[in-house]
Order: sequence, then C-alpha cells, then structure tokens
Amino acid sequence: MRKEPGNVRPDPIERFRDASIDGINLMPVMPEAPKQKGIRLQTDKLSLVNRRLQSLESAEMEVQTASPSELANVTPDVDEQQLSDFLARVVPVMEEELQLAVHSIPAFEAYEPMWDDMDETCEMTQQVWKEGLMDLQVACVAWNTTGAMLACAYGRLDTLGWCELTAPVCLWNVFRPQLVPGDPDITINIQGFVMCLAFHPTQPATLAGGTYNGELLIWNTASGDLDPLVASSSIDDYFHREAIQAVEWIPADLSGSVDAYLVATVSGDGKVLIWDARENDLSYPSRGFMLLGSKRRVLGGCSLSFSPLDPWLFVVGCETGTVMRAFRPPPGASMGRPASNFAWKSSAVALLDQLGLDARTKLQTHIEKFCVQEGIKEVTADVVFRSKPDPERIFPPPKTTDLEPHAGPVVVATFSPFHRKLLLTGSTDGAVKLYDVLQQKALQSLFPPTKHISTCSISAASWSAARPCVFAVAMEMGGVFIYDLLQSRQDPVLELPLTGSGSQRVTSISFNPRQRGLVAVGDDNGRVRVFRLPFNLSMQKKEEMAFIAASFPAPAAECRDE
Repeated sequence: MRKEPGNVRPDPIERFRDASIDGINLMPVMPEAPKQKGIRLQTDKLSLVNRRLQSLESAEMEVQTASPSELANVTPDVDEQQLSDFLARVVPVMEEELQLAVHSIPAFEAYEPMWDDMDETCEMTQQVWKEGLMDLQVACVAWNTTGAMLACAYGRLDTLGWCELTAPVCLWNVFRPQLVPGDPDITINIQGFVMCLAFHPTQPATLAGGTYNGELLIWNTASGDLDPLVASSSIDDYFHREAIQAVEWIPADLSGSVDAYLVATVSGDGKVLIWDARENDLSYPSRGFMLLGSKRRVLGGCSLSFSPLDPWLFVVGCETGTVMRAFRPPPGASMGRPASNFAWKSSAVALLDQLGLDARTKLQTHIEKFCVQEGIKEVTADVVFRSKPDPERIFPPPKTTDLEPHAGPVVVATFSPFHRKLLLTGSTDGAVKLYDVLQQKALQSLFPPTKHISTCSISAASWSAARPCVFAVAMEMGGVFIYDLLQSRQDPVLELPLTGSGSQRVTSISFNPRQRGLVAVGDDNGRVRVFRLPFNLSMQKKEEMAFIAASFPAPAAECRDE
C-alpha cells in the first residue's frame, strides 16, 4: 500500500535545525523627569562652646594584710573578765571628764594664728585702662562671683538729654600672668553707655548692665563671639524711659537653684522693674512697682538694694533724698486663670497675680476689651502690654515706709552682706548713714573729712565682703576713706593712697568677693586701680558679729509695716 506524502511524519531532528524568523523591535519609553521644589528654611544659628573638663584618673590595687596572730600562727588569749573590769573602772572617769569639757572654757579661745600675709600696709596691686579712649570716665566697676574677672563700664556721668556717645564695657582677668593693662581681655561696644553693672551670683560669665538710654542688657562673656549679647530690653512707656541707675540680681524663690535669679532695675522715671530673662529674653518685665511719694507724685530712683538675707525686702534711694523701705510680695499660690471666653496664658496670669482683687478685675476687663477690638483669642503678657493699661494699674506701688531722709539725692544704698537689717546710704549732702531698716531714724550719721562743704558730695560706697564692720566711702571731689566700726564709730581708719598715677576723683568702688582685702576703684580719668588693704582690715575678727548684733539689736517684735 502506498503512503500519501501528507501523512509522512517529520524527522525529530528537523525540529532542532536553525531557522530564520522575522524579528520584533521594542522601543524604550523614557520616564518624565521628577518634579522638584525649593523651600528656604530659617533655622537658629548653631552655638558651639568649648569647655575644658578636668577629670581624675583612678587606679585600683589589691592589698593583702594579716594580723600578727595570723602571721605567728598563734591564737590570742583574751581574758573577757579582765577586760570588763578595766572598762568598769575607766568608763565612768572618761564620761565625767567629757561632761566637764563641755562646760569648760575652750582651750584655743584666745588663740590668734600668725598668718604669713599679715601686712599692715595698703598698696596698689594692679592698674588697668583702655587705650585710645578720650574724655571718658569710669561709670561702674564690678567683680564676678569668682573674684577673677573685673568689669568696667565707661561713659560720661555728666551727660544730659539725648546721648550720642558710644562707650565700651571692658573686662580684664587681673590675675592672668599675661595681663596687658591697657588691652582688655574682652571689649563690648555699646550704643550709648552703661551706667551700672552686676555679675550673676552663680554664673561667673553672665553680666547684666543698665544703659543711659534705659535698656537692660545681658551678656555671656564666655561665648567668644564679637557680640556676646544674650538678651536686651526695649524702650517703651511701660519699660524704663530714663537712665537705669542700678541693676541687681535677686533670687526668684527660696529653692536655692543656681538658675533661679531675676534682675531688678531702678530708673529716674520712678519704676522698679523685675525681669525674668529665663522666660522672655527681656521682652517685657515680669513685675514692677511705681515709686510714689506724698500726693502720689512719682519719685525718681537713684539707688537700689535688696537684702541678701531677706530677698523680699528692698530699699530705694530717691532723687529727693527719700530713703524708701519696701517689700515685694513673695511668689505665692496663683489665683488661677480668670473665668473668661479668652485663653489666658501663664505669662499674662502672672501679671494679674501681683494685683489685688479690684485692680485685677479692672485690668482683666481692659485687656479683654482690647482683645475683642483686635480679634485676639489668646491673652499673653505681650498682649497685656499692647493693650496700653494705666501704668499705675499694672505696676502698683509697693508697701513702703520712709526712713530718715537725706538732704540731697541718695546716690548709693547698699545692704550689709552679713546682716539682714543693716543698711548703708550715701548722698550728695555729704552724709553717710547707717540704718536698722526696721527703724525709721538712722542709727548713725558719718561725715567723711573734706576741705570745703561744696566738695563733700558722696560718689560711691561699698561694704567689705570679708569684714562685717568695714566699708569704703568715696568723695566726688577726691578721696576714698575706709571705716572700721570696731576701731571708730565716727572717723575713718584709712585713706587709700590715690596720689601718683590716676585721678583723685573716684566714681565707683567694688570689693572683691573672694580675694579678701582687694578693692577696685574707678576714677574720672578712665583708670581702674586695685588696692590691697592691710591685714587687720581684711581678716574677720571673732568678736565682730557679736559687735554687730549688739549695735543693731533685734526689736522685741519685728513686724513689717503694711
């Protein structure tokens, strides 16, 4: 049978032969470029601080010790009965002698050590200035808390009216071996000039200053920046409108925290303002007081001092000669946020808490009316000041008592660092007065020696940081006198040797808080001199605090005038 060609099976080998077929071309598809958008972000400048840390290296060592009995391989023989008999005889005698020692006179009560540095002369140890300054006076000098850095503010104390002066604040480490007297370690240029300076009590590099224009400035002198300014207040109707005459760091509370400090300032505009740089960078004061005299007249402030042992008590010396004792209310429990349709922030509530109920209600009504007009929903401290309330309403007068006045402006008022009630004041009338601030009449009035009555004005005064009975007084027309109440209740015991280089006219005095016996004086020629006082004016005596307590006894019932 014949097979048809169509039914013949192909050979399997045929499937593995090469074959040529038409190709297929695939074109790639290019994706679209991704969309990009640039946005500028404003970030805070990174602050870098280099610190040197001193660390201790420790090492461990194992030491094997053994008792003599173990070394000798001998067990000690202890007679317990003999030991008990011995203690029974000795213990009563020892207890009797110890009891007698408690009531006996201390063996070293009259002992006085012979110190190596018992120098009885007064000498100048350092003199610093700023090269290139012309016709500028030293407005203020201040030591930092470690006693190593000396700050000096330059200016013109006779400036009246508008000020176009530019004067620096200079700092020297006077104990640095490479010290160059005419070249400060740090120079801070100020638009205007600084009238007063104060270092932070616990942070040696933090310095506050009040300017002639009424601004409060705070610097971090360890930052290393060309402009170490940390915070600055502005000039406003609710801030200082005249020169700040005094600046002081005060405790914010009784916690004892190293950061819990506020800044207090006083000015010729009659305001005592308290600032909290921790909260708002000095954008506004956290509390304030108006100084009002008789017939509710505003009294310009010249000096300010808070008691170091009672931070709620302060004294203001005024242009009229008034010495005003006042109290600031301590931080207490807040009355809470007011019932309102507005969101009251804590900074605004703090301003209400310092007011009485009636004044608080009136101020709240005024602020909320302003918020309705401006469409504001949240009430902050900034909104409180923008609402422009009556200054006497937001800064009420403190509870005050007038002490015995001076006959001229009170240029200095300073509390003793050793006694909560002892106050020293000086005036242009030439008198230096000592007060017990719980009594209106001055305990003592001193008149430093002067050739003419017209040259008797006091320019500065300061308590010693080493001796409770020692203070220094500077005369405007020349002379710095050291008083020691233990030696004389009326006459100075020493006059600083200002003859030679520098000027006789001293404008500022500051005792070193750490190096006993060092006192810095600035004069109207722009020079700062550091003197070392004699040993007997530098070392505290045993009977000194008892003398102060006897001279200023506490009254039977100390009470604060309401």
